[in-house]
Amino acid sequence: MKRRLSLFWHSVITLAIIMVIIKLVIPNVSMWIVGKPYPLPVPSTLTLMYVLVTIIGLSIFITTSEENIRSFLDPVVRFLRGGEGGVFAMVRIALLVIIPLGAGALTYKQTAPKVASATGIRIQHPTIPKQFESLENPYRNPTDDMIRSFIQAKGLGDISMEDAKAQFHEATLIEGRGMYQSFCRPCHGSKADGNGPMAVGFRLRPADFTDPGTLATVVEGYAFWRIRDGGRGLPKESTPWDSAMPRWKDELTDDQIWKIILAEYNTAGTEPRLPEKLEGKE
Repeated sequence: MKRRLSLFWHSVITLAIIMVIIKLVIPNVSMWIVGKPYPLPVPSTLTLMYVLVTIIGLSIFITTSEENIRSFLDPVVRFLRGGEGGVFAMVRIALLVIIPLGAGALTYKQTAPKVASATGIRIQHPTIPKQFESLENPYRNPTDDMIRSFIQAKGLGDISMEDAKAQFHEATLIEGRGMYQSFCRPCHGSKADGNGPMAVGFRLRPADFTDPGTLATVVEGYAFWRIRDGGRGLPKESTPWDSAMPRWKDELTDDQIWKIILAEYNTAGTEPRLPEKLEGKE
């Protein structure tokens, strides 16, 4: 007669299946559903919740009858009592030594005082990659060709370049504000003050762009880089940056990002920092 697995091993297998689903199945299915080029991992807090719910469910089932309790405890009791020789005895001794030592080492690692060299002052902003240093927002100072194309597209006739430029600026702001509210407001807030409806869910809240010490301290090329490449594009130096910024280059064109940046500064009531080579000309 084939020997049935005990409830203990059924419980272990159930937990293993749950972990496979959380770590492999859900990230890859989520990637397929939202059309991302990379898996979307389940947050560690949510993983812990799923595991705890599974353990609680198994515990409730195990304790529903004396038979279930005996089926669960039987392999544990037999392992602790021993009584079998050969390979089983060696494995048993090894586990009885390794498990306490491992638990002790983990406890020591978590509680022992750390000795480390003095930490340097953390820089506020990561260094902008070279390819973004010289970028300028084409919609902040549009070229004459852009204005002429706008006049033709809107059918403005003999309007002066100055008036057309003002209308172009306002139309760009309106479009940028709309995209900002669609893509950025949930985290950064409708007023760009970091109080979006999703902001409370982050361990590190989004920055308040109305504060002159945040968005106003960077050039627009920097803002373009951070929006385009997101938290995943941050350099490894001086990490962790604790950034949950999405990588918007998969969703938005460069022109859309520039329009959002223009609206973002306008909404926050600030102006971008000028590149170093231009500061002396003001």
